[in-house]
Amino acid sequence: MPLVIPEYDDSRQRKSVEVANAWSKGVISEKELESLSSKQVISALTLLHTYDNVTVETVGKLEAAFHFGDSQNSEILFGWCRVCIKARYDPIVDRALDFATTQGRMKFVRPIFRDLFSWKEYSQHAIDVFEKNKNFYHNICRSMVEKDIQAHQASA
Repeated sequence: MPLVIPEYDDSRQRKSVEVANAWSKGVISEKELESLSSKQVISALTLLHTYDNVTVETVGKLEAAFHFGDSQNSEILFGWCRVCIKARYDPIVDRALDFATTQGRMKFVRPIFRDLFSWKEYSQHAIDVFEKNKNFYHNICRSMVEKDIQAHQASA
């Protein structure tokens, strides 16, 4: 155990947690977003993705209020796509696939495709889109997503 345990200012993270908790319950305030930094929004969306109580209605309200689906910030868009896919919010599918086929980073691509593979209604569409665009990806990214497809098909 260290002799001195440093105290960190976690007020920004606490605010992200507070906002994510409110959003998960459908409590949405446009003023809240104005007070958050982009890192806090990313943190709130990442946390929101871990909740199981986020509904399609809640996601629709968030999109109407904040337009996360139009974000030019890749981290925000990534977090938003994952939240929407988990909630089964249909309008995000094309945007998520567009993002995954124009943003080549495996950090973004693989989780989005995995999430879509787990959504029965869009699983085959996601596979088709990947196959059409697979030469766009770096070899390692391509092979990892191909392994994800094989694992998905084996479990289906």
